[in-house]
Amino acid sequence: MTPTPDKPSYRYDLDGLRGLAIALVVVFHVFVGRVSGGVDVFLLLSGYFFLGSQLRYASRDDASLNPWWPIWRTIRRLVPALALVVGITVILVLTTTPWLMNIELAQQITASLAYYQNWELTRQDAAYAAAAPEISPLQHLWSMSVQGQFYVLGIAFALLLAWALQNRRHLVQRVAGPILVILTAISFAYASRFGLYGMPDNYYSTWSRMWELSLGAVLVIYGSKLALNRWLSDIAGVTGLVLLFITGIIVEDSTAYPGPLSLLPIGGAVLLILGGNGYVAQFLATRSMRWLGEIAYSLYLWHWSLLIIATNYWKQSEPNAILGISIIAISVLLAWVTNRFVEKPLREKSSRRTRKSPQITWHELRQSISSHRASATGATVTVVALLALFCIQPWWTQRLHNERSLPLPQEMYPGVLAQSGHDVPKNVDVAPDPHLVSSLAPVVSEVHCFIPADHPSSTVQIEESRYGEPCVFGDRDADKTVYLVGGSHAEQWAGPLDALGKKYGFRLEVMLRAGCPVVTGPNDLIVGAHQIDQRCYNWSQRVIEKLLEEKPDLVISNSTRPVGEFGHGPDYVPYGYAAFWQELAAADIDFVGLRDNPWGLRPNGEPFNFSNCLVDGGGLCSVARKQVYQEVDPAESVLNELGMKAVDTADWFCDQRRCEVVIGNIAVYRDMHHISNAYAKSAQPLLEPIIKPYVK
Repeated sequence: MTPTPDKPSYRYDLDGLRGLAIALVVVFHVFVGRVSGGVDVFLLLSGYFFLGSQLRYASRDDASLNPWWPIWRTIRRLVPALALVVGITVILVLTTTPWLMNIELAQQITASLAYYQNWELTRQDAAYAAAAPEISPLQHLWSMSVQGQFYVLGIAFALLLAWALQNRRHLVQRVAGPILVILTAISFAYASRFGLYGMPDNYYSTWSRMWELSLGAVLVIYGSKLALNRWLSDIAGVTGLVLLFITGIIVEDSTAYPGPLSLLPIGGAVLLILGGNGYVAQFLATRSMRWLGEIAYSLYLWHWSLLIIATNYWKQSEPNAILGISIIAISVLLAWVTNRFVEKPLREKSSRRTRKSPQITWHELRQSISSHRASATGATVTVVALLALFCIQPWWTQRLHNERSLPLPQEMYPGVLAQSGHDVPKNVDVAPDPHLVSSLAPVVSEVHCFIPADHPSSTVQIEESRYGEPCVFGDRDADKTVYLVGGSHAEQWAGPLDALGKKYGFRLEVMLRAGCPVVTGPNDLIVGAHQIDQRCYNWSQRVIEKLLEEKPDLVISNSTRPVGEFGHGPDYVPYGYAAFWQELAAADIDFVGLRDNPWGLRPNGEPFNFSNCLVDGGGLCSVARKQVYQEVDPAESVLNELGMKAVDTADWFCDQRRCEVVIGNIAVYRDMHHISNAYAKSAQPLLEPIIKPYVK
């Protein structure tokens, strides 16, 4: 193809580069369990091709300023395959791995199809790394959302330049170049603000990723001016390949992207783009590499969903060789089928319309639809699928609302009372619905009064709920005050304590932060196998300061923690816990310590999710008592010596041998180590005589 100023010769080698990038992504996801940098290259090429084409069009004297046509072409190219993969993923989840279906996934379905999945994952605090049982099968679609957002911004940018330079359209790229260079520099600086390694939200951020896409457009504008001879092209090509292949090996942490270390894969891709005259470029332009690049989009869509579903179905924390090869083979096959029968037929094939293009009449439109029945059928199916998928989130939300408001009569659902001899009726469905229990957050989290882990340590407590009301529970007007402090294992008792506050007239104040037990003392950063970060420690000190200042009638928290990783027992009292209690005792503040609940552990020590096991309906879902508990509550002697109250909850969860997943017809857990709201509520009659003396 002969290049022209308006239309440069097509770079078939870049199709091969796209194929190489997706191959790295798939192989590293399946076999290495690490991010490869391939997605970064994918984004660079998206900017190169898409924004480059938009700017070339905007340079034309007859360019139309109607944004519908480029948006429509983009929708036809991207959305049908996306809708297909998301739809089949949902079907596979519901039929093979129903424990993966929760409110977070329902929200991600909407977010993926509406192209804000990256922001939804940030909101859900979903770190992106290797495949794992708790990872969403749609998590990889964050990059599609970033691309979609960039495409809309790119269309708007190009058309704005075309409008501003109506009589000098030939200057569009000359004006766009410096703007894009500045944008790239600002975005890169923003992405690098944390140093070599950032935060999870930086990984998903549109603004952190913008430089990778805009750099692609910069290469379109200025790259042709850096033409390399054959010898230099070969050096650039080989160096570029080396950088691409080593990135995933030497960069182990996904939080390195898209910061300074992203320059490794991006730099490699830039060298490959500039080295278009070399032998490496010839290899990338071969038929097989171009074919891989052609199916790259669909391959990216399929591989992660299949990986997560397959590893969950076969109960593998990471795929073995046979499963891994099978996932890749099936992904490639499905990608080819999707490209052949969905992408290509529904792609817009006509040239982009200009100001000189004749208007399309209704008659011509009807004729076009009639002559392209397969495309029309595909479009109809896509629209129906989208409407159905957009209904999942409100449907799931309504189910949760119904489940949350469903009363559980004590005579049918005694819960923890069954441990002390209460009759348990037979043939009663387990409640809450095991499919929904994982999405039923405690009351504090439900109203957004629970502090996320990434909040600054200066946030001691959330002042207002999501409804604009004070984050105070129980009787807000009462004189007596009870504080519930610590992490999520303290938070799970907020429901019954809220009810007791309303009954006995005390305010329930909460200072609760994800992953943060309240500790103090010189050896306080180690709690079992759990390393407490500095922000958590600083928050603990502020919590203690406030308690000493407020002098509440009672403080409640956990009194024990598993000594090992992932809940491996036996339980013990961390030094930092005891030091905290000593400070309260010195200030004459009463404290009630609740022994921690069991964590999900197989006999071989492998962690598992209680609620997932219950949904699955097969295998052993209980744990041995001796795996998680000492014979005697280790907090009892410490708290008794300080004149405080130790509550041994071991018998609430276990008999003499086993700790079951269903007790008194109630599902005990909502995940691997948090109890359900319903089970916590069933313990209210046991908590009442413990709390009552402090607030009467």
